Amino acid sequence: MERALFMKKKKRKLRVFEAFAGIGAQASALERMNIDYEIVGISDWFIDAIECYAAIHCDDVQVDMPKDISEIDKYLSKFTFSATSVKPTNIKRLTEDQRRDLYRANKKAKNYGSITDIKGIDLPDIDLLVYSFPCQDLSTGGLGKGMKKGSGTRSGLLWEIERILNELNELNKLPEYLLLENVKTIKAATNIDDLKQWLSFLESLGYSNNDCMILNSLDFGVPQDRERAFIVSHLGEKLDIDSKIEASKQERKFKIRKFIKTNYKNKTYKVEADIAQLNKTPSRDVMWDINGKKITNYTIIRTITCNMDRTHTAALFKYNGAKGDTYRRLTMREAFLLMGFTEDEYVKAKSLNYSYRKLNKLIGNSIVVNVLQAIFDAMFGDEFRKQNPNNPGNDTNIGV
Repeated sequence: MERALFMKKKKRKLRVFEAFAGIGAQASALERMNIDYEIVGISDWFIDAIECYAAIHCDDVQVDMPKDISEIDKYLSKFTFSATSVKPTNIKRLTEDQRRDLYRANKKAKNYGSITDIKGIDLPDIDLLVYSFPCQDLSTGGLGKGMKKGSGTRSGLLWEIERILNELNELNKLPEYLLLENVKTIKAATNIDDLKQWLSFLESLGYSNNDCMILNSLDFGVPQDRERAFIVSHLGEKLDIDSKIEASKQERKFKIRKFIKTNYKNKTYKVEADIAQLNKTPSRDVMWDINGKKITNYTIIRTITCNMDRTHTAALFKYNGAKGDTYRRLTMREAFLLMGFTEDEYVKAKSLNYSYRKLNKLIGNSIVVNVLQAIFDAMFGDEFRKQNPNNPGNDTNIGV
């Protein structure tokens, strides 16, 4: 406890490390709250995610690019990257331009690489560690392989965080704050023993764990029915956050036009809708029967997943576009807004010229920014808030 109090007195900025960073919803939440923070590093191996993170959060960061491709290859060879997010990729199979882009993005994002390759001794000082480890083996859409220690599953990568925390503990460099995020089935009967084992480990290091919270973005200003599990851990006494988060919940009344863009006179929205359009087939007719939506102020979007061409998708709308009178999915702009990101953040991601499917995979794996804002506000209050009268940073209903 004395150590934690000492750390608080010495802080200037909140030093944040994003493990399993994805496209950086945590960074977006901290930025929007006007928190005085620094992302001291991230961890990810998925090339698309690294490049998208850098595009959204690091566009003003300058990187000195080596002219010789061999220097770039030497640097990249220190990391394990994946072009699919499933298995490692030999970087020599990427084009020279792709390797240069990856070098630039990796440097900009301060990416330490795959969580399996990170050593505690190599990490900077960290105040807040956020870890949103893979959900595939926990989610209802997966095969239920679980996250058991030593299982070798993707969700089992949680235990790499155990290894790193043990290494940081030996160095007397444990982060003061931890935030876990995953699907709500982390509390299911098949996973609860592993979760208890994880929380017991944290307690052995001196952390106090708040109860696992199942939070729905519907309660934080976003018309997406998305429930996710969050656990806050603090080195020392348990944080008093539950009542604060409960008080931050909002009435479920939405201005749907802030999220769903049907003004097709706007050429940009029209092009994006055409990209999201589906051919009319018997299987798509079944999708419509299950997911069809009329757009009103009461419209609720289902959970955005990594593939919105599934039978059960987030939403379908009637649409007469390039493929005739049929249906369309959410556009990627709409999906970003429904995850709490801003139009500007979407435009930065769009600048990568990724396909609909690539962006869909990235946004479906992210976290609703508004929910993170509420959690961080409850954790920190004004402790790290910048003193800027023109941007008080205390509105959690932001992002669209």
